Amino acid sequence: MDPALAAELASIVAAARAHVEREIERGAHSVPLASSLERLAAVAREAAPQATARASAAPASRAAAPAHAAPAPVHSSASIPSIDFGDAQTKRDKLNVLAESAATCTACVLHEKRTQAVFARGNPDAELVFVGEGPGAEEDRLGEPFVGPAGQLLDRMIAAMGYARDEVYICNIVKCRPPDNRTPRPEEGIACSRYLTPQLELVQPKLIVALGRCAAENLGVARAEGAWRGRFGAYRGITVMPTYHPAYLLRSPEQKRVVWDDLKLALERLGRTPPPPRKAGA
Repeated sequence: MDPALAAELASIVAAARAHVEREIERGAHSVPLASSLERLAAVAREAAPQATARASAAPASRAAAPAHAAPAPVHSSASIPSIDFGDAQTKRDKLNVLAESAATCTACVLHEKRTQAVFARGNPDAELVFVGEGPGAEEDRLGEPFVGPAGQLLDRMIAAMGYARDEVYICNIVKCRPPDNRTPRPEEGIACSRYLTPQLELVQPKLIVALGRCAAENLGVARAEGAWRGRFGAYRGITVMPTYHPAYLLRSPEQKRVVWDDLKLALERLGRTPPPPRKAGA
């Protein structure tokens, strides 16, 4: 097998495995692709060294074959136009401009079935921001992020950290609900980065908690495969702690402890300690 093809196969396997992990995290009980991953991975591992050996044995005078270019993304961030803030001067005015633009955005297919765009909630001067992946049914109906069951759990997590509900800032990677609450596609995240990037740069928190692997990947703090949560990263100079999404915790409550460990690390980085737990009946 050609070395470039072997490398491309390995890349496809890594991306597919990350997709499977995301779907399982979201609650899927079976993912058809999963049964083929290990066979594909074995083929890639076997093919790569064989291809390398054949390339090493080739005559030195023989020109190396050009590497296969990776498929170009549907969108590139360079092609996404920036937002014109016009006469807006203050942080809040600029955030309002972003929200108004997102409300009429047609840059990706997600606009086709939205009830309304869901921009953010909370304090734009917050030191702590939570970033999820995208609105759900309740968020699409009400126009505010994290208001369904997962949002109620997030509110309890925020309170356990010692913050009031509206003392933090909350937004999503994409501003429109993906159909059937599926994971946002890469091109959708890229299209919506014209809102997320200036949004986070305007809020300029001390720390971001990325909720779920999709959010962590879009913020550049998670690899395509392997462990990803509980490890500090950075997004444009802002510290990021990636952890599990509250929706996943509703299905897997045994993971709440590890998420609490992640949140305590975030608090420590912020120079804070969690308040003592409330006594029963208090």
